[in-house]
Amino acid sequence: MINSRSLSDLHPLCKAKAETFLNLSKENGIDILVTSTYRDNEAQAALYAQGRTKPGQIVTNARPGQSWHNWRCAFDVVPLRYGKPVWGTAGKDGELWRQVGELGESVGLEWAGRWTGKLREMAHFQYTGGLTLADFQAGKILET
Repeated sequence: MINSRSLSDLHPLCKAKAETFLNLSKENGIDILVTSTYRDNEAQAALYAQGRTKPGQIVTNARPGQSWHNWRCAFDVVPLRYGKPVWGTAGKDGELWRQVGELGESVGLEWAGRWTGKLREMAHFQYTGGLTLADFQAGKILET
């Protein structure tokens, strides 16, 4: 089972955007911890089971093969304040997440903190190059 935190496991285009985002965050005084990059189908299945057939809270609606993490086009992060992860999303914490999301968007990433109608994920960023999951499943790939 693979649940990587390494940017090297991302598609080269997504990796480049992730690196630019992390550098920009640092330049703006925001420390970021990458918590997940590539996940294989086994790791995705385990996350999908959480809150359904396994204990815990539901953290994803994506089954194996339906997550951008499975295609090396997504990564999750958490901002740090004084070295501690900031998971809250209200008040001062929410303002920090808004800044993080806007920095990601400024480099061409899609931020799941803006999603409506599906599971909103403040920590999730992706780069799909305009392709859909169906495109990837049909064998299309991001051009480098």
